[in-house]
Amino acid sequence: MITALSGSTVATTESERTPVASTTTESSFDDVLAYLPAAVADDSMVVTAVDYDRLLEADQPHDPRPSIGSLDIDAESVSKSAFVTSYTDEFSQPLRVLVTDSELEAETETRESDAGIEYEFTAHDSRDETVVGTDGDVLVVATDAETVDAAFDAKAGEGDRLLESASTVEDGLTVFDGSDARTVQVGDEQMAPRDVEDAAVEYVVRAQTVLDRDTMEVSIGVQFEDESAVTDELIETLEAEFAYTATADEPAVEVDGAFVSTTVERDLAAERAVREHDSPGSLHVDREIDFDDEYLEIELLRGDPTPIEDVTFEVDGEEYDRDIWTNGHGKLEAGDTIVMDMDDVEPNLSISLSHDHALGGSSSGTSILSHFRFESEFDVDTGELVVTYDDDFPLDGDRVHLAVYEDRPYYRPDEETPEPRTSAQPWTGETLSEGDTATLDGVEPGDTVLVGWDGTAYDDSISRVQARPPGRVSFEYDYDSERLEAVLEFDSRRPASETDEVEASDIERSASEYELLIDGEPADTQWTDEFETVSSGATIELTDVPIGVDVEAVWAATETRIGSTQPQPSVELEYDAGTIEHVGGDELSAAELTAEVWTDEDRFEIELGDEIDGDFEEGETFTVDAGTEADSDDEFGEVYHVSVRYAGEYQVGYASPNR
Repeated sequence: MITALSGSTVATTESERTPVASTTTESSFDDVLAYLPAAVADDSMVVTAVDYDRLLEADQPHDPRPSIGSLDIDAESVSKSAFVTSYTDEFSQPLRVLVTDSELEAETETRESDAGIEYEFTAHDSRDETVVGTDGDVLVVATDAETVDAAFDAKAGEGDRLLESASTVEDGLTVFDGSDARTVQVGDEQMAPRDVEDAAVEYVVRAQTVLDRDTMEVSIGVQFEDESAVTDELIETLEAEFAYTATADEPAVEVDGAFVSTTVERDLAAERAVREHDSPGSLHVDREIDFDDEYLEIELLRGDPTPIEDVTFEVDGEEYDRDIWTNGHGKLEAGDTIVMDMDDVEPNLSISLSHDHALGGSSSGTSILSHFRFESEFDVDTGELVVTYDDDFPLDGDRVHLAVYEDRPYYRPDEETPEPRTSAQPWTGETLSEGDTATLDGVEPGDTVLVGWDGTAYDDSISRVQARPPGRVSFEYDYDSERLEAVLEFDSRRPASETDEVEASDIERSASEYELLIDGEPADTQWTDEFETVSSGATIELTDVPIGVDVEAVWAATETRIGSTQPQPSVELEYDAGTIEHVGGDELSAAELTAEVWTDEDRFEIELGDEIDGDFEEGETFTVDAGTEADSDDEFGEVYHVSVRYAGEYQVGYASPNR
């Protein structure tokens, strides 16, 4: 709920802090706030109060509902709530007070607080490890029974209340008295507006007030320790909090000593219109580009009619010439075409179309000529990698780079960009055409070579090849006997130093160059146990291989993977009008199998142990309680596909009506 209030606003007059009057009944939170005990006070905390009934009078994009965790109550039955969130040591929510007419389903017992207040209590057995108490008017949800005691004592006037002991919180909650949702933040961990964190702040308050179905007043206020913190820059910061809010007027800012607030009225009708509008986008460029054309055409695959003045087209992050790209359009929508000058088209070009609207904006982008075909041939004995251009688009060799990485250079945007082990520009002064080659020396098995345009980084890449060691391994697993076969195969190849292709049947390598790993450790059986040299078809067999282990075949010198598997059983399934039949594969205990059924309406599971006694073997069937295209009236909807899992983890079979 704190997030929901983010970007709210505050209204005041010169003499007193009062919001714009609501046209309907104002909210009061005295009833729920009275349950907040002083015991939950913390140095850094957030106190929130929400009147859901009032907020639901406004037609917002999403109906506000309380977070009820694993409580077995209807969230829609909660009319009002107050809760406390602590940030001092770590995030926690020590107390929630919910006004609801729902009754607890769990068995309760009568409990008496230290002050003698009786209420119904249950040690709520749930993932969030909470306890719950009720006096018939509210549910008090807390992290321990003592806090529940303190809440009912506070309500009865027999214990200290939070608002009496924490005057700062009380001040914040009453700034916008009459608002329908309000939150006050105090302490070092305040979620203050940007550029405010450096000033000494007593509290930040956010509030929402329903004015009518289509209008919501939102406010934000900051109480500083010293009024010198209230500057023009600060006021601009507060106004900017509503940059992505649909409003009819500019934010109204009021200053009262060390307190500053700003308020706007959200235009909910305008927000709904924006959300219902499909912004133009999904840019499509044909792969086959005719460079003799004057313009490159870019088709929009989606979008409702949108005024052209609200749309911006960018090329490589720079705004493109509007006189060109608009192509005479006054509005843009799906099916329209925008253009750019063909002289501006080059490899690895990023383009984007942005739509500015009342809630901020939306953007759609793609790249042009971002991938070209390059082939490679690697000689593991010499370390030479021959890269061959295999596309028909002429490339300026001065801008093409080859960069060798030890592995594919994955990285996150917040990480430092990895550096290649070596790089080269072998085609400087040339124009690449199909068939042109370049040779890199010192390449190791498993290395990845990026072909870059104007650079060697991952984002510059227009192609990628890998130095693959000779050989690939396939696997065959027998579930019943737990036997695994590993078969080494070679492909025909042309060494870098030769012109004639070497047939796969003529290739022989030392068996010691290959290794089999199970869960990262050498397997008990290796090719060296059976062979001195290996050729295509060399097979070894492992016994006692359980399902689920990770099996890898690697080039031993660099542990470059040339094959992998995770042994598991498999079942061939056939779907016929809601009946799934085992038509081949392994015989499995039905008690270990779960069918997962996906329909156009839902997803549900069937435990096969409840449907089949003993084993699920060839000829056995089970039924799916859902419709098909021929019979789609069932409440579960039309079946898309059914998968079967073994031991809750391994997908061993799959079937669908269309397969």
